[in-house]
Formats: sequence, C-alpha cells, structure tokens
Amino acid sequence: MMKWIVRYKWFVLAVWLLAAVGLMATAPNMGDLVREKGQIQVPEGYPSTVAANMLKDIQGGVEGGALHATLLVFHNETGLTDANVAEIAEGVSLLQASDPEQTGIVSVVSHLMEPALTPQMLAEDGKTALVLLQVSLEGREPATVQDELDAILADLEVPHYFTGDWLINEDLIQSAQEGLKKTEIITVVLIVAILFLVFRSVTAPFIPLLTVGLSYMVAQSVVAFLVDQVNFPLSTFTQIFMVAVMFGIGTDYCILLISRFKEELAQQGDTTNAILATYRSAGRTVLVAGLAVLVGFTSIGFSTFALYRSAVAVAVGVAVLLLALVTLVPFFMAALGKFVFWPSRKKLEHKPSKLYRTLGSFSLKRPVLSLLILALLLGPVLLGYNNQVSYNSLDEIGDRYDSVKGFNLVAESFGPGETLPSTVVMKLGQPLPIPDGLAVMEQVSTELSTVEGVKVVRSASRPTGEPLDLAQMAGPSGGAAEQQLQAMLAAYLSSERTTASFEVVFEGDPYALETMDRIDDLEAAAQRALAGTPFAEAEVVVGGVTSTNQDLREISSADYTRTVVLMIAGIALILIVLFRSLVIPLYILASLVATFYASMAVTEWIFVDMLGYSGTSWSVSFFGFVMLMALGVDYSIFLMDRFKEYRRIPAKQAIVQAMEKMGAVIMSAAAILAGTFAAMLPSGVMSLLQIATIIISGLAIYAFIMLPLFIPVMVRLFGRANWWPFMPKPEAQQGTER
Repeated sequence: MMKWIVRYKWFVLAVWLLAAVGLMATAPNMGDLVREKGQIQVPEGYPSTVAANMLKDIQGGVEGGALHATLLVFHNETGLTDANVAEIAEGVSLLQASDPEQTGIVSVVSHLMEPALTPQMLAEDGKTALVLLQVSLEGREPATVQDELDAILADLEVPHYFTGDWLINEDLIQSAQEGLKKTEIITVVLIVAILFLVFRSVTAPFIPLLTVGLSYMVAQSVVAFLVDQVNFPLSTFTQIFMVAVMFGIGTDYCILLISRFKEELAQQGDTTNAILATYRSAGRTVLVAGLAVLVGFTSIGFSTFALYRSAVAVAVGVAVLLLALVTLVPFFMAALGKFVFWPSRKKLEHKPSKLYRTLGSFSLKRPVLSLLILALLLGPVLLGYNNQVSYNSLDEIGDRYDSVKGFNLVAESFGPGETLPSTVVMKLGQPLPIPDGLAVMEQVSTELSTVEGVKVVRSASRPTGEPLDLAQMAGPSGGAAEQQLQAMLAAYLSSERTTASFEVVFEGDPYALETMDRIDDLEAAAQRALAGTPFAEAEVVVGGVTSTNQDLREISSADYTRTVVLMIAGIALILIVLFRSLVIPLYILASLVATFYASMAVTEWIFVDMLGYSGTSWSVSFFGFVMLMALGVDYSIFLMDRFKEYRRIPAKQAIVQAMEKMGAVIMSAAAILAGTFAAMLPSGVMSLLQIATIIISGLAIYAFIMLPLFIPVMVRLFGRANWWPFMPKPEAQQGTER
C-alpha cells in the first residue's frame, strides 16, 4: 500500500486538494450551526424541559411556543434622576411601539405602567429600575434580536443593559467564537516556532503544518455536513477541541515520522526504502497511538448529553488526521527526499535522554524511595482536592458583556434570585374554578414560601408577592376589579385554566449548588399543598435556570460514570493487544488515573483557592478526563512500545534503554501538546481555561514525574511477569531478572 502511495504521490495530493476545496466550498457555516444547534440543552423528559413545554400553555397564542423572559436594567450609580425616569418612559414606549415581527417583543411591563409593581421593579436605593420583556425567538437568530433590542434604545443616555438566560447564552457563544479565532492564530504561530526549533530547517516545519491544517479543514467540513444533515452533536467547544487535539497530536506524530525518516534516509540511502522503513517502525507506533486517541473520543458517543457527545467530532478529526499521516506525509517525503531537511545537515533524531536515563536508573535502584518521592510530590496535592463544582454560566465569560453587567446590577439591587427565578408549573388535569380555585393557588403559594431559601412567591393569588384579598375578588363581577383579575390569570394560568405557574425567587444565587438543592423541595412542597384537594393528582415540575442546572448535574454524573468505564475498557483493550500483556495495561491506566486527579487538584487550587471562583465548571472534569486519558496514553505507548522491542533482555535493562531512547521524544511531544492547549488560555472562556490547565499540568506531571518515577518501579516489581500471560519462552529470557 505504501509503495502505491509513493508511486502515485501526485494523484494522492490531487485527491486531497479536490476533496478539501469541494468540502469547504459546499459545507455549511460552522458559526451559524453553533448558534442554531450548539447551545446547552437538557434532553426531553427531564423536569426543566417538561416545565418549559408546559409553560407554552400559559404563553399560548404565540406562534412557535415558549417566550423568553428578558430584563432591561436601567442604572445610575448616583441615583436615577427625573431626566433618567423620563428617558426610561421613552424607552418603554419605543419598545412597545416596535414591530414584533422584527424584534420578537411580545409584551413590556414596567412599574411606570403598573404602580403596584414598583417594589419589585424599582430598587430601594433608587439607583436601578427594571423593565420586563417577553421575547419570542421563533424564526429569529438570537444575535439579530439582541442587536435589534440594542438599536431601539441606542439614543438613550441613561446606562442600560439587557439580560436574561438566552442573552447570557448568546454572549457565551460569541465569546467562544472569539476565543476560537485567537486559539487558531496562536496555535499556528506556536507550532511554526516549535517546528523551526526542532528541525532547524526551512522546509520540514511546513510538512506538519500543511498536513494537519489540511486535515483539520477537511474534518471541520465533514463535521459541518454531519451536523446539518444528521444532527451530529455540536457545541461551542467542538471547534476549539478539534484545533487543540489535531494540531497537538498531529505535530507530535509528524515529528516522530520525519525524525525517523531522516534516520532511515541515512541508513537506506534511498528515499522510497527510507519511507517504507519509517512506516514499518514509527508508522506502527503512530497508528496505535492515534487509534487509542480515536477510541477515547469515540467512547464519548455513548453519552446521552449532547454537550458531551459534541466532542465525538474530535474522533472524526483524528480519523481524517491518521489518513493524512499515511498519505500526505509520505507524499512530502517522496517529493522532497533529502530536501525535507534543507538547509540543516545535522541529524534530527532525538539524542539519548540523560534525564530519563538518570531518573529511570534511580527508580530501579531505589524503588521505595522513588515511590516516597512520588507520594511527597503528589500526596499533598491530592489530599487538598475537594471536587468543588460550579454551574455559574456567568463565570464562563466574565463581566465584559452587557448581559453579565445587567445580571450583576439586578443581583446587587434586588438580590440574585430576582434575575433568574424558578418556575413551579402544574398540569391540573381539570379547569381551575374562579374565584374558588384561587384559594388552592394561595395554599400552594404559602407552602412554597416555607421552603428554605425562598424569598418571595408570585402567582395568580399573589401577583406582586403579597396575597390578594380573595373575599374581595369573589364579589360582584364587572369593572376594574374583574379586569390587574383577568390580567393575573393570563400571567399565571393557561387560557383553559388547566395549567398554573408559580414564580419562586430565592434569596441566594440561582446558579449556586445550595439553591439547586432546593429544587426537589419546591416540588415536594407543591405536592403537599395539593394533597386533599381536587388537584391532588396534578403533575408538578420545576423549570428555570436552577432546575436546568439540577438536571445537568444528574445527567453529567451518569454520563461521566458511563464514559469513564467505556473509555478505560477501550484503551485497556488496545494496550492488551499492543503489548500482549494484562499487567502492563493495568499500571499504565493506574498512572493515568492518578495523573488526572492530580491535575484536577492543581486546577482547583489555581481557580478556587487562588483566584476565588466558587468551583471548577461542571463540564471540566468530564472533558479533562477524556482528553488527558486519550492524549496521555500516547506517551505510555511511546515508552512501552520501545520497551517491548527489548523484551528478550532483562526487564530492568530494557526499561532503562527504552527511557534513554524515548525520553527526549516524550518530553518534546508533551511540550508541543501542552503548547497547543496553552493557546486556549487567551480564549477568555472559563471552562476552556480550566480544561487547558488540566491538560497542561497533567502532561507535565505524567511526562516528568509519573513515567520516570512510577513506571520503572512497576517494571522491576513484575519483572518477567510484565508480559503475563503471553510471556516469551524461558530460553528467550536468559538472564532475566526482576
């Protein structure tokens, strides 16, 4: 096969170029796909999604379903002046007069229109005023609606900000897209610089860059088609992960292949033979290492959560990359021959690693002391790990966006719970009688208000948070009273009065774990209140951001466990087949798992203990585990595959020689991969910063601590049993020592 590729190298190049141009010219735009399909959504059937669907009954009459509560926040640090109030009134009028078809604005509520709402829409200090909008996004791009809203109030001088869950999500997507552009540029510049240092050549650095770059563009186009045509999972992380992983491992693999090609070229004297010899040796290592990464990211496909499954796109990228490594790299080798290394005349193969040889020899001679040093280095880090997790979306993008500024102003002036209240929704099963049924609604409202941490409850029986005089509401019909009544019913009951909602405002942050823990209490309180009434069998669910995060916690926990098991099993199978041993895979996997927890502890120490965040982002441990396991196993394969070549000599001698030969390869490869993830740090997205920190610290721990201090001790401990149960015959192991 390789002879055919070398012979028809120009045809191979033509196929790649035609495929790349054709795919990129016809593929859907990834940025548009991310906005359309890349948002974090809880699957159907969970309480938060059930509640959102039930709320459509109350918001009925609006084509396309659910409305999105949006807060317009006016703020003056020295207090809102009469001129400010006049501008607020003007802004409300402009919003009411806007074209709903263009802006999506369905309703506008202000205390200037409804004085009874003043306590909940005008801060006590007089510095902040709120306007509540209900916005439909059906058939509209969120970014376009956001621009339309800003344009309506562009001439107002009083400081103002729009905020709401959908706006925060849109800003998160925008931040991720900006971060992707920075990451791509920094990655390319970084890799070019590293490659020039490694190869000391004008030509050689462009082989990895062109190979990986072309495979990335092809893979991205393939993923775009899959997302568009078959709803392939996508998220704001997908492209950044593809860039980091493909450029990281792609560069590592290219360096390994090109360095071996230089060595073989000197020995063979013929380009074709050198290519064939390169792929018989280094090509096999690259294939197995890439297969381990491929299996690792493919295992994510068994997750139920779309955000997690979106990383499967990396598996597509790795598959395309492996194809490029066995077709495009041979093309460059065959076409350029010895000019690959022009103008350098120095040998490019890695020199023996004195550091790895020294550490390996020490570990073999002093195994107990080696393990003690390992414990002293990693023990305090692991003991200080508390697994503090955060679900706060605001931490993702900081306060440079208006949606976050608005959220923070509402939290300071009215309490954090007012920004994103929870909604208890009931499917009553029969129409609620009026006004007698309001007594049941008040009974539920009272019970909800007793839940720990609840600040206020608003419902049909208490629209402002204070109970209505139900006796007065039961009086003669007609007039104004029957009309702030019809308005109440429209806000909290469906038109058929078979669905009811209750707005619950917590004292604490809606993103906090303590608040999330109260969601089940709300449901239980509502069911207690309905017991003994005609609505005792009503379906009760809780919606809102806090409920969504509670669902995410449940989903992520189950997916994390499932993925860990599948990934470890898949990697273990590859290692067993590669090394023909059950023992070696066990301590390799143990070293990787220990490294993961150590890197998580380092990340928590930096972001929680030093920088003061409430925890690491909830998705970080999942992606950190997947990436560190899939990428870190490469270095085990590099080392132990060379150890396998020396399996017929004493185990201690074999591991020292393997470490001496592969130490420089492992350290340089880890540095390159860490560098590509370091390019994610300027992205500004907190989850990406934390994931990058896990990978960078994990690679450092694995390459400089775990491999040289732990693996040699295990090799000495098991001796000939390293190859159990497929051990070579005893006569081939003459002189073997433990």
